[in-house]
Amino acid sequence: MRVTVESTGGFTGRSTVVARYDTAALPAGEAERIREAVDALAAAQARGERGEIGADLPGYRITVEDGAGEAPRVYEVRGDPTVRAPSVLGTLLHGPAE
Repeated sequence: MRVTVESTGGFTGRSTVVARYDTAALPAGEAERIREAVDALAAAQARGERGEIGADLPGYRITVEDGAGEAPRVYEVRGDPTVRAPSVLGTLLHGPAE
């Protein structure tokens, strides 16, 4: 699984890649933390959770590619990853911690 995290919006409206992972290249424990974070994102989206609301909040686009010809999954997340600890967004932005 490949995961790309981009910051979006801001004054310029540009996207910037802030983290990129390939779980096949990570140690097993770190790869599992990334998979768990992606699964939590998918579950929140399935529940219809909207996240924080506010034009001044940071925004992130998380693109997940599973391979095998499947279309990438894209999640849009808004809010401060330091508000809740541990947070899914915090894990993806700062990498898996052992």
